[in-house]
Amino acid sequence: MIQKFTPHLLITFLIGLLADSRNYLLKNFLIKTFLRIYKPNLEEAIYSDINQYHSYNDFFTRKLKNRDVDESYNSFISPVDGEIVDHGFVEEQQLIQAKKYLYPLDELIGKDSVHKYSHGYFMTIYLAPTDYHRIHCPFKGKIISSMHLGKSLYSVNKNAQETIPKLYIKNERSVLHINSAMMNYALVSVGASVVGSIVPFWNSKPEHSRHDLIEEWNIGPKEDESNVEIGDELAHFRMGSTVILIFEDSKKLDLDSLNENKRVKFGSKLISLKNL
Repeated sequence: MIQKFTPHLLITFLIGLLADSRNYLLKNFLIKTFLRIYKPNLEEAIYSDINQYHSYNDFFTRKLKNRDVDESYNSFISPVDGEIVDHGFVEEQQLIQAKKYLYPLDELIGKDSVHKYSHGYFMTIYLAPTDYHRIHCPFKGKIISSMHLGKSLYSVNKNAQETIPKLYIKNERSVLHINSAMMNYALVSVGASVVGSIVPFWNSKPEHSRHDLIEEWNIGPKEDESNVEIGDELAHFRMGSTVILIFEDSKKLDLDSLNENKRVKFGSKLISLKNL
């Protein structure tokens, strides 16, 4: 009930104004508060000195100095740092949330693509505030479709996952369909309360409104930008949220190779393809 009647869009807008502020005292106060609460590892970041960041959002979406990427020809890497909260087969064109709520695939990724993944496998990765918030290409391919769906901005923390049915199809999200010679897949980036935006890699505007970004997602990348390599940056969250990977054909996956650790890191092997 609290989630339902909370004005998430208004709160997100107001927090976004604070997070984008370039006022030196305000942005440093916000960053130091975050560091005290969450204690992220800044040694991985491109800048460990907070004075190098222009705003809190600039800090929150910080890039890494370097990260090794598993480039095995048959491996999907984790596209993000986070925690695997659900994974399993797509059954009767439905996925599962928090081990108990079923939700329809067509509402998650769009009706035009649903049959493509009807025999697929999915994996849901939750990003906590402490995690690195850029999203990378898990497997080489070509972006053939990009879209923005959904309107709400509920929280996607563990409590929300366990109490709000069909959470991921209620929230704003971007969907990329990527074709590869070995396995086609979809990558869904789910927005959440106080997530200012999901910014695609092809966005070139230094300042962008929520409307601008929705339009960018629906237009998609230019033809010469649509081929992506493993590890390439695809987008970034302005706050924490969730990524859902949907693999087209579960029979091609070596499920024994699935990373058994709940915590995953961008660049590490997530799952392998069978040697067919």
